[in-house]
Amino acid sequence: MLTFYSNKEDFKDSSFSDLFNVNGKIIRSGANRETLEFLFKNKKYFIKRFSSGSFLQNILNKLGFVKDVGNARNEFEAYQILKEIGVETAKLVCYGNEKKIWNNRSFVISEEIKNFEQLDFFFSKKKYQKDKKKYQDRIYKKVVDIINKLHRNGIVHHDLYLCHFLLDLNSLGNKKNIKIYLIDFHRLEKKTKVSTKRISKELGDLLFSIKYFGNEERFEKILKTNYFNKNFLENHKMDIDDRATLMLKKYKNKYA
Repeated sequence: MLTFYSNKEDFKDSSFSDLFNVNGKIIRSGANRETLEFLFKNKKYFIKRFSSGSFLQNILNKLGFVKDVGNARNEFEAYQILKEIGVETAKLVCYGNEKKIWNNRSFVISEEIKNFEQLDFFFSKKKYQKDKKKYQDRIYKKVVDIINKLHRNGIVHHDLYLCHFLLDLNSLGNKKNIKIYLIDFHRLEKKTKVSTKRISKELGDLLFSIKYFGNEERFEKILKTNYFNKNFLENHKMDIDDRATLMLKKYKNKYA
Protein backbone atom coordinates (compact mmCIF):
# COMPACT_ATOMS: atom_id res chain seq x y z
CA MET A 1 0.00 0.00 0.00
CA LEU A 2 1.34 3.44 -0.93
CA THR A 3 0.64 6.63 1.00
CA PHE A 4 1.76 9.82 -0.66
CA TYR A 5 1.14 13.38 0.51
CA SER A 6 2.43 16.75 -0.60
CA ASN A 7 1.37 20.34 0.04
CA LYS A 8 3.90 21.66 -2.46
CA GLU A 9 3.00 22.29 -6.09
CA ASP A 10 6.57 21.50 -7.15
CA PHE A 11 6.13 17.80 -6.37
CA LYS A 12 2.72 17.22 -8.03
CA ASP A 13 4.20 15.37 -11.01
CA SER A 14 6.76 13.35 -9.02
CA SER A 15 6.35 9.69 -8.16
CA PHE A 16 7.22 8.04 -4.87
CA SER A 17 10.28 6.36 -6.44
CA ASP A 18 11.45 9.61 -8.05
CA LEU A 19 11.62 11.30 -4.68
CA PHE A 20 12.79 8.36 -2.58
CA ASN A 21 15.76 7.83 -4.91
CA VAL A 22 16.68 11.49 -5.29
CA ASN A 23 20.41 12.23 -5.24
CA GLY A 24 21.95 14.80 -2.94
CA LYS A 25 24.47 15.60 -0.26
CA ILE A 26 24.31 13.19 2.67
CA ILE A 27 23.97 15.13 5.93
CA ARG A 28 23.41 12.25 8.35
CA SER A 29 23.34 8.50 7.91
CA GLY A 30 22.17 5.63 10.14
CA ALA A 31 21.61 1.89 9.85
CA ASN A 32 18.33 2.19 7.93
CA ARG A 33 17.89 5.91 7.36
CA GLU A 34 19.70 8.90 5.96
CA THR A 35 19.15 12.62 5.57
CA LEU A 36 20.11 14.36 2.34
CA GLU A 37 20.17 17.93 1.11
CA PHE A 38 19.04 18.19 -2.50
CA LEU A 39 17.98 20.67 -5.17
CA PHE A 40 14.61 20.35 -6.88
CA LYS A 41 13.48 22.91 -9.45
CA ASN A 42 16.20 25.29 -8.19
CA LYS A 43 15.02 25.09 -4.58
CA LYS A 44 16.82 23.43 -1.70
CA TYR A 45 15.07 20.72 0.35
CA PHE A 46 15.95 18.06 2.87
CA ILE A 47 14.76 14.48 2.63
CA LYS A 48 14.91 11.95 5.43
CA ARG A 49 14.38 8.51 3.98
CA PHE A 50 13.91 5.18 5.69
CA SER A 51 14.24 1.60 4.50
CA SER A 52 13.42 -1.64 6.30
CA GLY A 53 15.49 -2.65 9.32
CA SER A 54 16.67 -6.15 10.15
CA PHE A 55 14.43 -9.21 9.73
CA LEU A 56 14.16 -9.60 13.53
CA GLN A 57 13.34 -5.91 14.00
CA ASN A 58 10.58 -6.15 11.40
CA ILE A 59 9.04 -9.14 13.17
CA LEU A 60 9.13 -7.36 16.54
CA ASN A 61 7.57 -4.26 14.93
CA LYS A 62 4.78 -6.31 13.36
CA LEU A 63 4.05 -8.03 16.68
CA GLY A 64 4.03 -4.71 18.52
CA PHE A 65 6.90 -5.54 20.89
CA VAL A 66 9.00 -2.55 19.85
CA LYS A 67 8.10 0.84 18.40
CA ASP A 68 8.73 1.12 14.67
CA VAL A 69 11.26 3.96 14.38
CA GLY A 70 12.47 2.77 10.98
CA ASN A 71 9.58 4.44 9.23
CA ALA A 72 8.91 8.07 8.31
CA ARG A 73 5.32 7.88 9.53
CA ASN A 74 6.30 8.72 13.11
CA GLU A 75 8.26 11.74 11.90
CA PHE A 76 5.34 12.81 9.69
CA GLU A 77 2.93 12.65 12.64
CA ALA A 78 5.42 14.43 14.89
CA TYR A 79 5.38 17.49 12.63
CA GLN A 80 1.68 17.96 13.36
CA ILE A 81 2.05 17.29 17.09
CA LEU A 82 4.84 19.86 17.41
CA LYS A 83 2.96 22.42 15.33
CA GLU A 84 -0.04 22.11 17.66
CA ILE A 85 2.02 22.89 20.78
CA GLY A 86 3.97 25.74 19.19
CA VAL A 87 7.41 24.16 18.70
CA GLU A 88 9.21 25.45 15.61
CA THR A 89 10.21 22.87 13.00
CA ALA A 90 11.22 22.95 9.38
CA LYS A 91 8.18 23.14 7.09
CA LEU A 92 7.02 19.70 5.98
CA VAL A 93 6.21 19.61 2.27
CA CYS A 94 6.05 15.94 1.32
CA TYR A 95 5.58 12.49 2.86
CA GLY A 96 5.64 9.08 1.23
CA ASN A 97 5.21 5.60 2.68
CA GLU A 98 5.38 2.46 0.58
CA LYS A 99 4.19 -0.41 2.78
CA LYS A 100 5.19 -3.94 1.90
CA ILE A 101 5.24 -7.00 4.11
CA TRP A 102 8.99 -6.96 4.85
CA ASN A 103 10.33 -4.13 2.76
CA ASN A 104 8.95 -0.74 3.72
CA ARG A 105 10.33 2.45 2.20
CA SER A 106 9.30 5.91 3.38
CA PHE A 107 10.42 9.52 3.53
CA VAL A 108 9.63 13.04 4.67
CA ILE A 109 10.75 16.15 2.81
CA SER A 110 11.05 19.57 4.41
CA GLU A 111 11.90 23.02 3.16
CA GLU A 112 15.33 24.49 3.71
CA ILE A 113 15.94 26.46 6.90
CA LYS A 114 18.15 29.35 5.83
CA ASN A 115 21.14 30.69 7.75
CA PHE A 116 21.06 28.35 10.73
CA GLU A 117 23.60 26.66 12.96
CA GLN A 118 23.32 23.58 15.16
CA LEU A 119 23.64 24.64 18.79
CA ASP A 120 26.55 22.26 19.40
CA PHE A 121 28.50 24.02 16.65
CA PHE A 122 27.31 27.47 17.69
CA PHE A 123 28.66 26.95 21.19
CA SER A 124 31.93 25.33 20.10
CA LYS A 125 33.06 27.13 16.93
CA LYS A 126 35.53 29.95 17.42
CA LYS A 127 33.74 32.32 15.04
CA TYR A 128 30.67 32.39 17.30
CA GLN A 129 32.41 33.06 20.62
CA LYS A 130 31.36 36.71 20.87
CA ASP A 131 27.75 35.88 20.02
CA LYS A 132 27.84 32.94 22.41
CA LYS A 133 28.69 35.18 25.37
CA LYS A 134 26.12 37.76 24.31
CA TYR A 135 23.18 35.44 23.59
CA GLN A 136 23.74 32.21 25.53
CA ASP A 137 21.29 33.00 28.32
CA ARG A 138 18.49 33.81 25.85
CA ILE A 139 19.30 30.69 23.87
CA TYR A 140 19.20 28.49 26.97
CA LYS A 141 15.86 30.03 27.99
CA LYS A 142 14.48 29.25 24.55
CA VAL A 143 15.72 25.65 24.78
CA VAL A 144 14.05 25.25 28.17
CA ASP A 145 10.86 26.78 26.74
CA ILE A 146 10.88 24.07 24.05
CA ILE A 147 11.47 21.36 26.66
CA ASN A 148 8.57 22.71 28.73
CA LYS A 149 6.23 22.51 25.74
CA LEU A 150 7.29 18.91 25.15
CA HIS A 151 7.13 17.64 28.72
CA ARG A 152 3.95 19.51 29.67
CA ASN A 153 2.23 17.72 26.82
CA GLY A 154 3.57 14.25 27.58
CA ILE A 155 6.05 14.31 24.69
CA VAL A 156 9.46 12.69 24.80
CA HIS A 157 11.94 13.41 22.00
CA HIS A 158 14.31 10.53 22.87
CA ASP A 159 17.33 12.28 21.27
CA LEU A 160 17.41 15.62 23.03
CA TYR A 161 20.94 16.80 22.22
CA LEU A 162 22.17 20.23 21.15
CA CYS A 163 22.74 18.99 17.60
CA HIS A 164 18.96 18.63 17.22
CA PHE A 165 18.34 22.30 17.97
CA LEU A 166 18.91 24.61 14.98
CA LEU A 167 19.47 28.28 15.77
CA ASP A 168 18.12 30.81 13.27
CA LEU A 169 21.11 33.15 13.12
CA ASN A 170 18.97 35.92 11.63
CA SER A 171 16.86 35.95 14.80
CA LEU A 172 19.73 36.82 17.14
CA GLY A 173 19.04 40.51 16.65
CA ASN A 174 15.39 40.08 17.61
CA LYS A 175 15.09 41.25 21.21
CA LYS A 176 11.68 39.61 21.65
CA ASN A 177 12.23 36.17 20.21
CA ILE A 178 15.22 34.04 19.29
CA LYS A 179 14.03 31.33 16.93
CA ILE A 180 15.20 27.75 17.42
CA TYR A 181 13.98 24.79 15.36
CA LEU A 182 13.71 21.26 16.73
CA ILE A 183 14.66 18.46 14.34
CA ASP A 184 15.09 14.69 14.10
CA PHE A 185 11.95 13.30 15.71
CA HIS A 186 11.53 9.83 14.23
CA ARG A 187 11.62 8.49 17.81
CA LEU A 188 9.37 11.17 19.32
CA GLU A 189 6.52 9.82 21.45
CA LYS A 190 3.41 11.37 22.94
CA LYS A 191 2.09 9.60 26.03
CA THR A 192 -0.68 10.19 28.55
CA LYS A 193 1.92 9.73 31.27
CA VAL A 194 5.70 9.87 30.94
CA SER A 195 7.80 7.94 33.45
CA THR A 196 10.20 9.79 35.74
CA LYS A 197 12.98 7.56 34.40
CA ARG A 198 12.32 8.70 30.85
CA ILE A 199 12.27 12.42 31.76
CA SER A 200 15.45 12.03 33.84
CA LYS A 201 17.16 10.34 30.91
CA GLU A 202 16.05 13.04 28.48
CA LEU A 203 17.22 15.89 30.71
CA GLY A 204 20.45 13.99 31.42
CA ASP A 205 21.12 13.59 27.71
CA LEU A 206 20.70 17.30 27.16
CA LEU A 207 22.89 18.12 30.16
CA PHE A 208 25.59 15.84 28.74
CA SER A 209 25.43 17.79 25.49
CA ILE A 210 25.66 21.09 27.36
CA LYS A 211 28.64 19.84 29.37
CA TYR A 212 30.41 18.93 26.13
CA PHE A 213 29.68 22.09 24.18
CA GLY A 214 28.03 24.74 26.29
CA ASN A 215 28.16 26.43 29.68
CA GLU A 216 26.90 23.92 32.23
CA GLU A 217 26.66 26.41 35.10
CA ARG A 218 24.59 28.94 33.13
CA PHE A 219 22.30 26.29 31.68
CA GLU A 220 21.57 24.61 35.02
CA LYS A 221 20.74 27.96 36.59
CA ILE A 222 18.32 28.79 33.78
CA LEU A 223 16.84 25.28 33.80
CA LYS A 224 16.26 25.47 37.54
CA THR A 225 14.58 28.87 37.22
CA ASN A 226 12.46 28.19 34.12
CA TYR A 227 11.62 24.47 33.98
CA PHE A 228 7.92 24.02 34.68
CA ASN A 229 8.36 21.18 37.22
CA LYS A 230 10.93 22.43 39.72
CA ASN A 231 10.09 19.69 42.22
CA PHE A 232 11.06 17.09 39.64
CA LEU A 233 14.47 18.71 39.14
CA GLU A 234 15.09 18.74 42.89
CA ASN A 235 13.93 15.16 43.47
CA HIS A 236 15.73 13.65 40.48
CA LYS A 237 18.88 15.77 40.28
CA MET A 238 21.10 12.78 41.01
CA ASP A 239 19.47 10.69 38.27
CA ILE A 240 19.89 13.51 35.74
CA ASP A 241 23.53 14.07 36.70
CA ASP A 242 24.29 10.34 36.64
CA ARG A 243 22.87 10.05 33.12
CA ALA A 244 24.95 13.01 31.92
CA THR A 245 28.10 11.52 33.48
CA LEU A 246 27.41 8.14 31.91
CA MET A 247 27.06 9.73 28.47
CA LEU A 248 30.24 11.76 28.94
CA LYS A 249 32.17 8.55 29.63
CA LYS A 250 30.55 6.79 26.70
CA TYR A 251 31.38 9.54 24.21
CA LYS A 252 34.55 10.95 25.75
CA ASN A 253 36.53 10.52 22.51
CA LYS A 254 33.76 11.22 19.99
CA TYR A 255 34.49 14.91 19.54
CA ALA A 256 38.17 14.89 20.34
